[in-house]
Amino acid sequence: MIKKNNIIYMLLFTTIVTFAQEGLRPTTANINYLYGDLKVSKKHNNTQQTTKVANTSTNLPIPFIEDFYYAQYTNYPNQVLWNDSSTYINNGYPIAPPSIGVATFDGLNKYGYPYQPNLSNLNSSLPADTLTSKPINLKTVGSQTLQLSDSVGLSFFYQARGNGDSPEITDTLLVDFKNPLTNTWTTVWYMRGNTSPNTNDTIFKRGFIWVDSAYYLNDGFQFRFRNKATTAGNFDHWHVDYIKLDKLRSQLADTTYNDLTFGFIPSPLLKNYSEMPWQQYTTSDMAKTISVRIRNNDNVPIFMTYSNTVISGSVTPINTYNGGQTNLGVFKKTGWEKDTVHSRPILGYTIAPLTDSADIKIQHIIGRSGAATDFNNNNDTVIQHQRFKNYYAYDDGTCEAGYYVLGQGGKMAVKFNLNFLDTLRSVRIYFDPVGALTLAQSSYKFRINIWQNGGAGPGLLLYRDSVNYPKYYNIGFNAYADYTLTTKQILPQGTYYIGIQQQVANGITIGFDKNLNHNQNLYFDSGSGWTQSSIFGSLMLRPVFGKKIIPVGLNELANNQQASIYIYPNPSNGIINYKLNIKQEALLNSNSTFEIKIYNTLGQAVHQSFVKLSGVEAESSINVGDLSNGIYYLSLQLNNQTLQTQKIIIQH
Repeated sequence: MIKKNNIIYMLLFTTIVTFAQEGLRPTTANINYLYGDLKVSKKHNNTQQTTKVANTSTNLPIPFIEDFYYAQYTNYPNQVLWNDSSTYINNGYPIAPPSIGVATFDGLNKYGYPYQPNLSNLNSSLPADTLTSKPINLKTVGSQTLQLSDSVGLSFFYQARGNGDSPEITDTLLVDFKNPLTNTWTTVWYMRGNTSPNTNDTIFKRGFIWVDSAYYLNDGFQFRFRNKATTAGNFDHWHVDYIKLDKLRSQLADTTYNDLTFGFIPSPLLKNYSEMPWQQYTTSDMAKTISVRIRNNDNVPIFMTYSNTVISGSVTPINTYNGGQTNLGVFKKTGWEKDTVHSRPILGYTIAPLTDSADIKIQHIIGRSGAATDFNNNNDTVIQHQRFKNYYAYDDGTCEAGYYVLGQGGKMAVKFNLNFLDTLRSVRIYFDPVGALTLAQSSYKFRINIWQNGGAGPGLLLYRDSVNYPKYYNIGFNAYADYTLTTKQILPQGTYYIGIQQQVANGITIGFDKNLNHNQNLYFDSGSGWTQSSIFGSLMLRPVFGKKIIPVGLNELANNQQASIYIYPNPSNGIINYKLNIKQEALLNSNSTFEIKIYNTLGQAVHQSFVKLSGVEAESSINVGDLSNGIYYLSLQLNNQTLQTQKIIIQH
């Protein structure tokens, strides 16, 4: 089986590989699952379906309609419609889904952990997820008794792989019907996986099953989806959407839906990040437009409208955008909405600089022109959040794969830009727990590193943290592991690369988001120098910054009118040369002894020397060979007053 053989090869036979590379591998757990109450909030239940249940019988009536629109609110199936909760409801794994939200079947249980983490036979396909409907009344509709001639049918759309892992030929998606009279299940449909990785097949296919036995046409009928997969990890993905059980169906003609829908959560309001620290935000960080995916699932064009409202806090609107009316073509012919007033709406407002963390809510709404009704109104509204906390992020918080770099000492680094001097306190990383495929944890050593901007990627190493190990067993699967730096780093305004260097040849797997693409900011070095990543997506690594902390006694004056100090070479490997220029001769008198101090990033003085000038200029040097590599601050002072401060970098 393709993926398992690849993983075994990478983990066990890395020593014979003659080249190193970057790549993606399936994750073993799922960061996105939530613990606690598995039920969907009443606020987000399918209200149309709930009303029908209340007004008819204890069992669900038809039509039974489900499109998992609530994936934006929860990762679990709606418990009004479903009996179980092992499938993963999400927006991240499908490619071009019929509507926003799908149910994903894989090898993980409802807590995001493998069903059998110690499974030894990685070529096996075993029972995994199940999605079972609540009992449904197929005996009567209103006062009518259903007959086989009423053409009751179940339809759905499914996709193999998507942004996940391709199911192999022995991996299966199945549908079962339950006979309510005998309480027995019968498999009525199945689809096998592929003999190839299926990397180019991104189409959702339609499944249709007739309810063709009188035994099923009774109160208490149920249907279920289930899959067989390798249950040692996040393998063998199937995605199911747009489920409909109803009468008067046609297998050939009943293939489209009178439905406008969003496909995904729109892109962030920030042009460079998905999230960023509030203290680093400036108005220039706002995007000029955002990307919105809207589709028409009917077989005729639909006149439609699109609008969005930005809300601060819970109720206060900041701005409302109305894109007006357009004629949206059929998705099968024209694809996503292409009119830019809807697909690339202009952000005609700017979030003001922030004084604290913030959560900005954006409500996106599509609608029909005129009185025509929509097949499912629930998928016509999407809620998006733009958060400003204390960290930078490129990813959207969902993990679809694991990123790795092969090679002993392999490195990966992500580019970040600081608008202001700030303190790097920790780095949050989602390390994938690799389950039965893991070597001893002690072999998975790594260090967090900070590199200077090298122009076309990482440059000089500025800081190397102490040895660490991936954390995942003790934090669950709904949080990033937070690695506090041994020495917090004060970083001036500028561009930095933050990442890890591993001490294991087969690579340490870090979560990878395949929906937001920032590979232009991801670099790796597997032994042959730094290379920009060629893989579409974002690494799940988030540097955490704190309040600005300036070392005691440092008051940086970039354009000091009293004196200046020129330092070279910088970076230095042991000797720093400097030139002093006194711009105000009044500073020169018999008591004018200038002091040069060097501070580390904690504000501690690590060097002190004195210079007595007889003229307005002087040249000398300082031996810093005893200082460790890193960022320091050289301060020129007179009578305990700081005249100028400059950043210096020491690299032996």
